[in-house]
Amino acid sequence: MTANPADRQDGTVLPLHGPGEASRNAPPQDLDAEQSVLGAMLLSEAAVTDVAATMDPADHYRPAHETIHRAIQQLHDEGQAVDPITLTRHLEQSGDLNRVGGPGYLHSLVNAVPSASHAEYYAEIVRDKAERRRLIETGSRIVQAASAPDADASQVRAAILAEVATLTVQDRANGPETDDAPDGPPNPLYDPQNGIRRPHRPGPTPHPDVFSGWVGETVRELDGTTEADPVAVLVNLLSAAGAVIGRRPHVMVGNDRHPCLIWALTIGPTSTGRKGSATSTARRVLAEALPAFFGPEHTPRGLNSGEGLIEYVKDDDSDDADPASADKRLWVLESEYAVTMSRGRREGSSLPGVLRQAWDGDSLGSMVRDSLKATDPHIAILGHITPEEFRAKMQDSEMAGGTYNRFLPIFCHRNLILPGSRGANPELVSNLAGSWRTVLDDAARVDTVKFSPDAWALYCDVVYPALSDDSAGGVIAQFTARAAPYVQRVAMVYALCDHTDTITETHMRAAWHLLDYARASAVHLLGHVTGNPKVNKLSDAVRAAGPDGLSADQVRRLFKNTTRAERDRLTAELLDQPGYVRTQRPTRGRPTTVIRYAG
Repeated sequence: MTANPADRQDGTVLPLHGPGEASRNAPPQDLDAEQSVLGAMLLSEAAVTDVAATMDPADHYRPAHETIHRAIQQLHDEGQAVDPITLTRHLEQSGDLNRVGGPGYLHSLVNAVPSASHAEYYAEIVRDKAERRRLIETGSRIVQAASAPDADASQVRAAILAEVATLTVQDRANGPETDDAPDGPPNPLYDPQNGIRRPHRPGPTPHPDVFSGWVGETVRELDGTTEADPVAVLVNLLSAAGAVIGRRPHVMVGNDRHPCLIWALTIGPTSTGRKGSATSTARRVLAEALPAFFGPEHTPRGLNSGEGLIEYVKDDDSDDADPASADKRLWVLESEYAVTMSRGRREGSSLPGVLRQAWDGDSLGSMVRDSLKATDPHIAILGHITPEEFRAKMQDSEMAGGTYNRFLPIFCHRNLILPGSRGANPELVSNLAGSWRTVLDDAARVDTVKFSPDAWALYCDVVYPALSDDSAGGVIAQFTARAAPYVQRVAMVYALCDHTDTITETHMRAAWHLLDYARASAVHLLGHVTGNPKVNKLSDAVRAAGPDGLSADQVRRLFKNTTRAERDRLTAELLDQPGYVRTQRPTRGRPTTVIRYAG
């Protein structure tokens, strides 16, 4: 190979180290590979992209090579031609030409490269040597920290763990490619099947474990009769069942008594969301099971104000009335929840405060009308809203106030194409209704709901830490702030619908996956995935790229002033979020690895 530049101002070039002592003591490096990388980049525009996806300019051992690499990238990013002539002019204008070895050295790089088509492999060699140097540096820092006589052992241990953690980021960011969808168990309600027409799903897909127990069995029985999203039917059943069961069954979360109230927003486009179909499917079965409950008295519509809601379940103010004796169960259905959200944002509106009290299961009262009270109400709410309305109406102050983190956001989309469907067979509806009637009657007699040892271990060891992690911050963390106690509520309703007063591991796992789907829905609908603006910027770019995904070179252009290690860290953090996957995009040559949003 050709000689290498030294950091000399006169532009002379010094030879490589021979096999002497200096070479044996030098850090890991491969100057031949570094020169081959640069030569290939000067010969081929495709090589510039391949190298950018593989290594960072700072991976070069020679500072002059790093300077040349960055100059080539800048010319490429600006759409200019890249060759020894244009590079010489660029480096001359920046004042770096003599420092890197002069025009002769740049021309020698082109002559030295064995094959420009092997640029990616040369870059892998350079990156490997750089990683070895970083490992040596990390080891030296660890030795120095541990050897300090006055160092606190716990602090040293924390520092060592931090060093090791930084080394694992690149492994996660450059892990194996995935298929077009995340790996997971078979999901028969969503997977492609022969003879079943499913439209493209533009958002997240729930884990199959959410369709557990009697609720899940009901959804499966009804699935072929409606175009509605199975998870939307499921949430309608859970919310309505919790309302029917009443306030007697409960779980204790700390010192707080949580009734089986599940509030949800089914969020989907007007034309393809099938939100109303999901509600009609669930309601048809439950209304046949308990027709007295599913009339206007217990399923009202039109949330106008806090006082209006209290009025619906207010206490009987007659002298001999028992305020707690009246049936104050409600399943409030709002087909245009955007209107309700607008009403709640009016200055002086009491609706947000009353809704928060209702979700908690507290008695309701009005400061405007002292006589207006509702003792021990039991109110569940299910609303429909489009993604555009949801994003437009949602404000940080509303979420921080705690009103809307009481709702489970559930993305829904048409799941089947059934142009000639006439709905469920009346016999099927009757059979399901008979079973539901027994289920709900028995559930209403339960008092305190317990946990099996396995369910409690799963909650304490896995579910609670996962749902309580607010390190991401930002909008999504606020919207899912109540996930940890909410998962117990949902698990309780799953259990009660299975004729038991004990939450099993199956019920806890189903509830956990449903809460995880709600979070994935919020990420999909609100866009920002973390409190890190750079990760959000990367997320927006990946979503904007659509099915083509975002390549490593495009990520580099997005964050021009960051190192490869920083880009790897941002990519790894994004890939930890639901729906973001690494896959390969076919090209005329070798496939390109990209990051894309699969939902």
